[in-house]
Amino acid sequence: MNKFFKFIKSFVFVIFWLIITSYLDQYWNLFHWKQIYLKSRVIFDYEIWFLIKSYLFGFDFGYYLEEFFKFITFEIPKELFKFIPIYLFVKSIWNKK
Repeated sequence: MNKFFKFIKSFVFVIFWLIITSYLDQYWNLFHWKQIYLKSRVIFDYEIWFLIKSYLFGFDFGYYLEEFFKFITFEIPKELFKFIPIYLFVKSIWNKK
């Protein structure tokens, strides 16, 4: 019976937390776009990326570096904010005796 209550607590918390983070997701999109991405986007507008592209036989290294930067600054923090509290809470519930 105790495992059943732990499961119910875990399930309710996970559902509740995912609903909250889905509402906060639109604010994270706006914050990332205005405060992080647009301010650091100018790095990828320099002429050096075209020079590197010509040296690498047309391989656009700047584009892939920019996509990697978007992934590092947008997706990873968003997913960490979403799933680390779930992991910690569920772990604390199931480790209790």
